[in-house]
Amino acid sequence: MLGATRAAAVLVCLYPLVGVVQGQPRVDARNSYERILMVLPLVGTGTLDDPIRPSLIPAARSGSRTLQAVSNAPATPILGYTFVLSDDGKFALTEIVMRDRSAFPAILATPGVTAFIKGLNTREQIETEFKKYKANFDSTKFGVSVQ
Repeated sequence: MLGATRAAAVLVCLYPLVGVVQGQPRVDARNSYERILMVLPLVGTGTLDDPIRPSLIPAARSGSRTLQAVSNAPATPILGYTFVLSDDGKFALTEIVMRDRSAFPAILATPGVTAFIKGLNTREQIETEFKKYKANFDSTKFGVSVQ
């Protein structure tokens, strides 16, 4: 009887903590995974097999809904991306989402690419550079959600 009373007392004491554990806010989907923001030139001919896109984004293979690497690698490390065109239509202000930062060194070493790592660079730094290409750029309305 004493053991059952103690167990009941422990459960009664722990019960209020259940709401605290379940009430943790979820991470905003625009802040999950690793993200790199870049100013990239546009590439592609505009056909279905070669759509106009930012230069580091591989074209989707025909009949496939997933992005495949242009090389013989099995798949691209890119989980998702979004971009807006610059005011002159020659550049793409791009956000690329990846599972990890393994591809970041190669991207950062690409000549002629202006890149910022989300969380490492400030929003002001990113907005200052992006506004050189798109005057009304607003970072609060820019980003891609990846679940």
